[in-house]
Amino acid sequence: MRKPLQKENAIIKNMESHKSNIEERLNRHPKLKNRMESLLGLVENSTKETADQAELYVIEELRKMGSELLHEWALEKESMLFEGVQNNRDGKDIRRHGKKNLEWYTTYGTISIDERLFLEDGKLLRPFVNSAEVKCKEYSMPLQRRVTDFGADIPFGKVSNKLEEHYGISIPYNAVRDITERQAQEIMENEILQTKIPEIAGVGTIIAETDGTMIPIVATECEGCEEPVDKRKNRKCHWIEARLSMAYQEGSVSPFFQGTIGLPDEVGDQLVHCAINSGLGQDTKIHSVGDGAPWIANQIDRVFGTQGSYLIDFYHLCEYLSPASKVCAPDDYDNFFSKHKKLMKENDLEKVLEELKPHIEADSIPDEKAPVRCCCRYIENRPGQFNYKGAIESGLPIGSGEIESAHRYVIQGRLKISGAWWKKDNARKMISLRILRENKLWDKYWDGYWENKKAA
Repeated sequence: MRKPLQKENAIIKNMESHKSNIEERLNRHPKLKNRMESLLGLVENSTKETADQAELYVIEELRKMGSELLHEWALEKESMLFEGVQNNRDGKDIRRHGKKNLEWYTTYGTISIDERLFLEDGKLLRPFVNSAEVKCKEYSMPLQRRVTDFGADIPFGKVSNKLEEHYGISIPYNAVRDITERQAQEIMENEILQTKIPEIAGVGTIIAETDGTMIPIVATECEGCEEPVDKRKNRKCHWIEARLSMAYQEGSVSPFFQGTIGLPDEVGDQLVHCAINSGLGQDTKIHSVGDGAPWIANQIDRVFGTQGSYLIDFYHLCEYLSPASKVCAPDDYDNFFSKHKKLMKENDLEKVLEELKPHIEADSIPDEKAPVRCCCRYIENRPGQFNYKGAIESGLPIGSGEIESAHRYVIQGRLKISGAWWKKDNARKMISLRILRENKLWDKYWDGYWENKKAA
């Protein structure tokens, strides 16, 4: 029985030693010790009446503790670095050079210390700043991440209220805007598109769609002017098309996105990039659905060639077929319209055109009053783009509702909110930022941002 008793006594002795060590360490940090005792008091005395009261108390205490921990960490690190320089001069020309107040902003509030400085061979030496990788009045990376997350979703002016609610801190509007736009620019500038189809078989079928939405843009006539002017009197507001692309493997519910306000060729390159990230290979078939804009069909042909097929969105076809049906059969519209929708789904275009053409309006009638002529022209000008039968038999979509819906939650949800007008460059940045999150690359970006900061 001796050995178990000896082992037990040794454990107890180690625990007592460990406890004594902790007490000694806490005694060197009275603020932290008081905070710990306060938290222990909550556990041991159950002073709070309800669970909600206890939770709120813990949240507030942990916020204060976070601030105190960071402050104590900074003081200890600064002291250690100062002593290190003092004791390891090794004959170098290093002299004390006063001190400077240093503060930076974190998710636990402002951290402030007095940093002691040196001169080395006539050059300023700041041990703490260099080692801690912090600058005066700088916002910490964790705080920037949270600001950017809020700024990507809500107006910059409301972000401070969110930070106050969730973190008990407040930062000015200009800082929120600058941080969010700077990170968005970093994201945009580091986008690398893959446009060469990999030399692999790839997945069987990929659904690829692209579509545009109008977003509000503001520009000033005085941009680039050297002399200051009142930009409010020189601004012009207009709308431009933001184009969103998406691709996903058949059966998947996780599309990959790209977006731009650039030219069609850029959209086509982005569409290939989306498809590659969805498993595109040499044997993959691309099924694309769109609203009939010629540039979309042209891009599908350009980037996918024979691997791609393009289908006119059935709803957009019906927007032409429905008014034409009212002219052709004003007294039997429902039956006529239903019949010709069914014929289109059976790929019987010739029958549809045959029954529409006798009702085509005279050439002298303008298009806006000639729905039958417009419908016939719409169908005839898009050969090979109405294979609804093949899509239905293969279980593939015949509508572009997914990309139209994606516009609402990817782009419009931030760039088209009431009262928001964007500079063109800032609109590009925000599109890149929101797409990064939709593609679930948020963590990867910040991990890389942290690594790049350390490398720099």
